[in-house]
Amino acid sequence: MNTEEKSHDPFFGEDLILQALSCSTEPTAIYAGENMTIRFANAGMLSLWGKDASVIGKPLISALPELEDQPFLSLLQEVWRSAKSYSVTDAPARLIKNGVQVTDYFDYEYKALLDQNNKTWCILNTARNVTSRLEHQKKIREKEENEQSLLEEMAATLAELTTTNDELNHSLKLLAESREQVRTIIEQAPVGIAMLQGPDLIIEIANPVILKIWGHELSAVQGISHKTARPELEGQPVNQWLSEVFESGIRKTNNEFSVFLRHNEGLREAIVNSIYQPVFSSDYQVTGVLIILEEITADILERRRSEKDQHMLTMAIEAGALATFYYEPDTNLFSGNKLLKLWFGLADEEQLDLSIAIAAIVEEDRERVVAAISDVLEEGSDGNYFIEYRIFHPHDPNGRLVQARGKVFYDVKGKAISLNGTLRDITEQKKEEQRKNDFISVVSHELKTPLTAINGYLQLMQRQAIMTENTAQQNILEKSVKQVGNMSNMINSFLNISRLDSGRMLIERSDFDLKALFTELEEEFQSRIHTHEIFVDQLHSFQLNADRNKIAQVIQNLVENAVKYSAMGSQITLGYSEAEDNTVEIAVRDKGMGIAAEDRERIFERYYRAEKGQKGIISGFGIGLYFCREIIELHDGRISVESNMETGSIFKVRLPAGL
Repeated sequence: MNTEEKSHDPFFGEDLILQALSCSTEPTAIYAGENMTIRFANAGMLSLWGKDASVIGKPLISALPELEDQPFLSLLQEVWRSAKSYSVTDAPARLIKNGVQVTDYFDYEYKALLDQNNKTWCILNTARNVTSRLEHQKKIREKEENEQSLLEEMAATLAELTTTNDELNHSLKLLAESREQVRTIIEQAPVGIAMLQGPDLIIEIANPVILKIWGHELSAVQGISHKTARPELEGQPVNQWLSEVFESGIRKTNNEFSVFLRHNEGLREAIVNSIYQPVFSSDYQVTGVLIILEEITADILERRRSEKDQHMLTMAIEAGALATFYYEPDTNLFSGNKLLKLWFGLADEEQLDLSIAIAAIVEEDRERVVAAISDVLEEGSDGNYFIEYRIFHPHDPNGRLVQARGKVFYDVKGKAISLNGTLRDITEQKKEEQRKNDFISVVSHELKTPLTAINGYLQLMQRQAIMTENTAQQNILEKSVKQVGNMSNMINSFLNISRLDSGRMLIERSDFDLKALFTELEEEFQSRIHTHEIFVDQLHSFQLNADRNKIAQVIQNLVENAVKYSAMGSQITLGYSEAEDNTVEIAVRDKGMGIAAEDRERIFERYYRAEKGQKGIISGFGIGLYFCREIIELHDGRISVESNMETGSIFKVRLPAGL
């Protein structure tokens, strides 16, 4: 309070203000100076102190020495120095009244009054004796404690509930404190709670959760008997059960009980868990029934769907002859279904330690399987497990080749907790693939001889057509030679795939200059590709240790692919650049139709062809890029693609220099 704006009204001076304060019924005093000299104290304050007007003009502690070991003087001095007012409620003070020390309780305030310099020039002290109020509150608490015994039965009942969560269990412990707290807890409980009173089972309390389950508003059911308020239960056993609980005093529990409830002026079927608990008075007479209700319709329906899905999954696993496995790294437990245990030669009830399972794997494959499991469980792994290996045990002397696929599951901290997956017997599939590859290899070899002869005849006819200047025949023969070349490339691709599958594709490494290879390829492309503009980036010497012919085949494949999938006359750019870690990156860029996002992940799979967005039908078997990937991986490199449907594609090959 700033006193700069004092009234200049002569009829409203400081004397009149002090006279007004003297008439106030509120105890009031004014202090000045750091020693808190009493400048004013009305009758109320003098009475509160138990003093007369002789104390005015004295320092506070001199006037009231009983305050010396109490905090009042230090508080006043802090208000004086800081110019910040202070107030408190229900504070005790020991005073001498009529020669007797008494302890009373007060609400009081020390108000700093400030001059024009914002310095304290006096402190206004107002106080109110609230001792009687606190005594009244004490009586109220004693009354509430007497009522506590009436609530103990309800608290004991709620404490027994096993279907409620921790929040409700914590709330139930507070029931002993007061009736209002119980009401608040019931209102906020995560399960439905209602209190029915008397033999007519009048609805006294119903929290929002139970009202939502019932499909009723509180105003429509409170104060009405349960049977009257909920006519939709007619013909259902609920009201009969409630009456039996009230009459017998025996609790009734229902689990997964199906009941028809009110919903939008109609009925809906719901599944609930319920407890009907009799409430006893202090003389053990039943006075009402407490209803605890939890709707579990969604959970039950979800469980049924899960059971159905699990059943369908089991049927699919059995129909697909799949063995399932489950591995826990922490316990080293490896378990699975009956088929898995059959394959590993174990009795159905046996649990597997991983080492037992590893022992059933053919010795040549064990180290590879252990490494694959270790790698997929490592931090930073993508969590996908895929491997093929052979298993053998005495009861299955022929053994079998299996394909394992799995996924790692992690806890909230990212730690691997399990590896789950399936095993598929691919023994016959591999035999069939081998037979197919053998057939392709034989047929391809057999076709090469006549194709070579046809190509020779066509080239002879081309020379004759040139000599006779027969332009029409030259065009026809040129197209024929081109198709023979396409057929020859296709046969070579099949032969390469056959060699890859049979393990006969050998990498013959040598040191060579990549610049010289690109120069040769540029000349070749310029001589035979006339439909597109072939551009080679500025080259510099780079020594590479790799299979020169195989790397050339990869680049040829990528360029021919670019020709196939880009518009005539468009530019195809190829080149290479040094990358980090002593590697080189080869790139082939086109301005073609691009590759759809969903195709990019699979474009390097065998026989996969990206069709989305293509105009017309483009010939091919989907093995060229697969062959490229296999060749690059045999060189410990990697191949990737970046593509845009508007601007075209870039195929990148990264290889270690290997020197």
